[in-house]
Amino acid sequence: MRAEGTLIIGSGFMTHGMRSVTRDMVLHNRPPAWSSEFDAWVSEALARGDVDELAAWHDRAPGMPFAHPTPDHFTPLFITLGAADAADRTVRTTIDGFMMGFSRRSFQTLT
Repeated sequence: MRAEGTLIIGSGFMTHGMRSVTRDMVLHNRPPAWSSEFDAWVSEALARGDVDELAAWHDRAPGMPFAHPTPDHFTPLFITLGAADAADRTVRTTIDGFMMGFSRRSFQTLT
């Protein structure tokens, strides 16, 4: 697909703990510690190209299990990393911040 010039897009929020939503998150966009700490951990691992650390997210990431109570919303990260020239390629963040207290982070792999 890469040779054909296919664009691979992974989409979604970096944290997805819908069961843990609070009034402060919704009304004031105040991220709880589990959301901001998980986002920082992922951001740092992506910046280092540390796929092994990311793969251990369930056991090593701060904010668990609130940030991702199930793996289905985190595993697409690995699809997008796998589509890069090298899975351990560092990335450039293009969008970050919080919406309703959930981390949103978009990144681009660098070639």
